[in-house]
Amino acid sequence: MRRAVFIALAAAVALALTACGRETNHDVRLSIEQISSIAAEGALMADDVARDRSKNTYVRVHGEELSSQAEHEAEKLNDAPIDPALRERVEKAIGLAGEIGGGIDDLRVAPQDRRKAAQTEQDLNQWADEAREIADSI
Repeated sequence: MRRAVFIALAAAVALALTACGRETNHDVRLSIEQISSIAAEGALMADDVARDRSKNTYVRVHGEELSSQAEHEAEKLNDAPIDPALRERVEKAIGLAGEIGGGIDDLRVAPQDRRKAAQTEQDLNQWADEAREIADSI
């Protein structure tokens, strides 16, 4: 009986260790979907700015949260041990996260610039679509 318990425990540990060290495709996909979602939310905020329907303080505070989230997702993807087959797509997603954070930061710097906000909205929507396409390819 004791030997059977030991063998079962050893098998469970071995199975768990085989998954260690690599992010699953599902985890990578979720992180990239999060990047897409951040861009889409940033685009909504940019649309509000472009239509003069937002307060400067809101744009600065919420924009800080969004750009921090984009940076965090990029850091997670960068630091995670990822299947080499996913590396190129992950690097593209990391680059998009940087662009997204930068676009949102531009809104924070000049939340009264309606023309710039309209361009940022377009950029963020494009980046959201690109991130979604990457996630869908995983």
